[in-house]
Amino acid sequence: MNPFKNLNTKIVKLVLLLIAVSAKVFAQGETYESAVKLYSQKKFNEAISIYEQILSKNKESDKLYFNLGNCYLKTNQLGKAIYNYELAAKLNPKDDDIKVNLNIANSKTIDKIDNKENYFIGELKSSIAKYYSTTSLAWISIFSLIISLSLLLLFIFSKSVLLKRGGFIASILSFCVFVCAMLLGYFSLNLKKQTHFAIILSHEIKIHAEPNDLSGSKFSLHEGTKVSVLNQTDKWLNIKLENGNEGWVKSNSVGLF
Repeated sequence: MNPFKNLNTKIVKLVLLLIAVSAKVFAQGETYESAVKLYSQKKFNEAISIYEQILSKNKESDKLYFNLGNCYLKTNQLGKAIYNYELAAKLNPKDDDIKVNLNIANSKTIDKIDNKENYFIGELKSSIAKYYSTTSLAWISIFSLIISLSLLLLFIFSKSVLLKRGGFIASILSFCVFVCAMLLGYFSLNLKKQTHFAIILSHEIKIHAEPNDLSGSKFSLHEGTKVSVLNQTDKWLNIKLENGNEGWVKSNSVGLF
């Protein structure tokens, strides 16, 4: 038996696998670039088709959602534009371009709903949910606790009065940072778990009092409006507006995120 024969076979298989993977990656990159080119040529519907095809293969990214949102905005599909901007913002909440385009799209919506909640509290919740990663807060809490304990040891074992005083004060401050990071992390995690949103995709929909077609209509909403999702069934969502109004809407008329 020739041992080199098996080795050569394995090498050939590895090379073929690398070629196949490289070809797949290249094809995906070429598809993305073709969509960008179509957008620059103002062929927005063709670009939408390609972007949706890429996303259907679970190749999501903030750039994909952002570009798709731009295409929908150019074709006056406001609900889908805002929905994709929101998905992009969820993946990359600090991107200024996403924020700007989302604000532009939101300014075009028909429904202007007053926020029943205190403005400061609402902004605080929104900021924590969007801009504070639970992972980063966890690391901050760990490091601040280590620093606090190290400074406490300095306070205990140091013979210098100045170092004792400085170590004690710094240890207390570090421990306060630890407590704040823990509380923010806990609040952010609960907020992200409990809060789900949706964007109205249809031009206009009726909000029902109960989750069935026979129930009365309470009010109407238009595309692009953002709502909180309280509960859901197979075909219906129980939604709530910022002004406190609630109702039921068919799940196929909104985009969840």
